[in-house]
Amino acid sequence: MSFSYVLNRLLTLPRSIWFNFRYLPFREAVCLPIWIANNVRIRNLHRGGIKLKGKCSIGLVRLGYHLADSVDIYSVHTIIDIRKRGQLIFTGDAHIGRGALICVKSGILTIGKNFAISGTTSIVCSQSISIGNDVQFSWNTLVMDSDAHIVWDRNGTEYINMQPIVIGDKVWVAANCTLLKGTVIPDNCVIASNSLLNRSYLISNRIIGGIPARELKEIGGWRL
Repeated sequence: MSFSYVLNRLLTLPRSIWFNFRYLPFREAVCLPIWIANNVRIRNLHRGGIKLKGKCSIGLVRLGYHLADSVDIYSVHTIIDIRKRGQLIFTGDAHIGRGALICVKSGILTIGKNFAISGTTSIVCSQSISIGNDVQFSWNTLVMDSDAHIVWDRNGTEYINMQPIVIGDKVWVAANCTLLKGTVIPDNCVIASNSLLNRSYLISNRIIGGIPARELKEIGGWRL
């Protein structure tokens, strides 16, 4: 453990203490499960907006510490925006990188164990986004379960505006991808960079890629 690592944690300790006791139940806050870097900006968060499931331990969730090669660390902020009708649930350890944006307008965003999201990646939840265990997001990716705006046909009938997104276990989403409403990714998949996903992909153990994305190749597994 490097000196700079220890120093960084010590400098952010006061803010992390404040955050835990402000937003978590006392029995969880005393464990200091959430560590928050100085670059993190909190918007609209309410008590109960963040929920922890499972064993509570120090530093379980780290916000704004992880650095990516593609991110200008001197100009970006990590943004956590949880509104009154929304809830962010962590079921295990998670790293939210510097420059990432987590926005829950309404509904529930559930994040599994061993989760990591790199800088300049955004997750915007309006209904339901469920992310499994061992999921890794690279930089500059967008995940959004709604169209944000309403569109209708010539007869005035509105098109479906929101659909849940489900991401299975052991999924790696590479850089510059877009995951739109209705996306379902099965277990043990790799999403190729610059891909656009907007439907259910039913077969596990695949590389998925393209615009729009399709199953490209069978794989046995992957690692960072």
